[in-house]
Order: sequence, then structure tokens, then C-alpha cells
Amino acid sequence: MPDDSSSPAKDRHGAIATRLRQAGQRVTLPRIMILDAFTPGAHLTAEEVFGRVARRAPEISRSTVYRTLETFRQNGIVSETDLGHGVRHFELLETRRHHHLVCHRCGGQAELDDVLVAPLRDAVARHHGFAADIEHLAIFGTCATCQAAGDQGGRRPVTTGRGDEPPRARTT
Repeated sequence: MPDDSSSPAKDRHGAIATRLRQAGQRVTLPRIMILDAFTPGAHLTAEEVFGRVARRAPEISRSTVYRTLETFRQNGIVSETDLGHGVRHFELLETRRHHHLVCHRCGGQAELDDVLVAPLRDAVARHHGFAADIEHLAIFGTCATCQAAGDQGGRRPVTTGRGDEPPRARTT
């Protein structure tokens, strides 16, 4: 475990180790360092996680970070969400589920409580017999500020400067 004499850091590392064990994962230095890269509510790309880890533990490779994030996602330790532009963001799953409203025009984001999404999850199960894994949902639209500014029909997607647009809805 990282050597940190401060009590809050030791408590956090202990909590991380407990969380890994509860998910059936071995407690290793790379896994602790990767989970320690997350702060409450942070939505990080794999590259951002790697950057935070590399500053403290340069011996941990990029591929280790990517593989570990995928393992964590499969074990319900982190969630993966596309918050726009086709880039996966990871968030440490806490006890309270939440989702996001993402504005196509300004790129603003607002948190959406799961109490509003739970009825959808229940209706899908009831009407289709399908157990939907809706752990971390991003809903795209136009925020109230952009609506008030007018020009509703002329959706102008936020871009990253690379010419890409927010993802379109996928059907299967």
C-alpha cells in the first residue's frame, strides 16, 4: 500500500482494500493506486486515471490501468458512461446511484437522481421481462438555459475541437 502517514489516507486505503475484497478481487498496489485516483463524484477517462496513477507510481503501466478499470467495471466497483464525444468516463460507484443530463448545446451537465430512473427500470422489467443494468445513465438534450436562449431547432453539438459530435442513440 502507498506509504502515507496521514490518518485519512490510511482510512481511505483501508476502505479501498475492503471494497476490493468484497468484490472478490485481490488487494494489490496497482488496484489500490487506481481506485485511489478517484475522488468522490469524479468522472475520469482511462487516460486521466493513468495520469494520476503515473505521477505517484510510474511503474504501473497504461495497459494495467485499462485492464484494471475493465475488471472494476465488470465487478461493479466503477461505472462506465459516455458523457459525450464517444469518450468513456469512469466513476467510482458509491452507495447512491445517480445519472446525468448532458446539454448538446453548451456541454453542461446536471446530476439526475435515480428516483426518476427507477420507474423506467421497473417498467422495462414488467413490460419486457428484461433486467436492465441502468447503473449510470447519460441523457442528452437541451438545458433550460440554452432553451431560454432560443434557437431550439438548431442543435449545435458541443465538440472537443477534433470535429467529433456527441454519440447518436444506438439500437440493437
